[in-house]
This record gives sequence, structure tokens and C-alpha cells, in this order.
Amino acid sequence: MEPYRMMMEFTGSGARLLLTKGDDELLRASLPSPARFWSGKPARALLESLAIWLDTTLRVVLSVVEPADGFSLELTDETGTGLRTVFYEVVVVDPKRRRRKRLRGVGNFRDLHQLCLLDLTGGGR
Repeated sequence: MEPYRMMMEFTGSGARLLLTKGDDELLRASLPSPARFWSGKPARALLESLAIWLDTTLRVVLSVVEPADGFSLELTDETGTGLRTVFYEVVVVDPKRRRRKRLRGVGNFRDLHQLCLLDLTGGGR
């Protein structure tokens, strides 16, 4: 059975999410950047809700510019290592290891697919 993967990219300008199962895209989202000093409850609640909806543990591939961003979202520990819960497992991928492409609206998510490839090849931290 193909695992579900949630690719998440957080930059200063916004957040992009892509949920896949195998080669199929199930969800795309482009959101405004989260407030830096709020708790990570919204990110955790989103992942937990999707995991419950799909009745699975999500594999989350996280790309953040600053390691502190993952910690402020409560998806990594202080050292930048991804957290694991009953609902999700976070793998952190260095954004410098992949090619950057300019987004043209919500429709272009090729670079988030690259996060999945980096995860499959063990490119996470």
C-alpha cells in the first residue's frame, strides 16, 4: 500500500502544502505565512486531522528556511530533528539541496515533488 506524504514548505512569504499518495495528488494548498510567535497548534491540528481523516500515519516532509521555524511550528525539536507522533512522522529536508523554481500561482507544485524525492533518497537531515 502506498504511503500518504505531506510535503510542507514554509518561507517568509507563505506556506505551501502538497498531500500525495503514490503518484496521485490529493490536496494542494498555498497559505499565508504563519505568525512566527504563535504556537504550533494549527500545524499540528492540520496534520492530526488529516491523519484521522485518512486513517493512517502521515509521512511529513518539511522544508523550512530557518531551523527555528520548524521548532516554532512544534514539528521539530530544538536541534531541527523532525518529531514523530501517533499521527505523523516529520522528516526535515534542507531547502538548499533542491532546485528553486518560481511559483506561478497555486498550480505549480513540481518543487514540492522534489521534497518527496529527497525524502525517498535519504536526503533529510
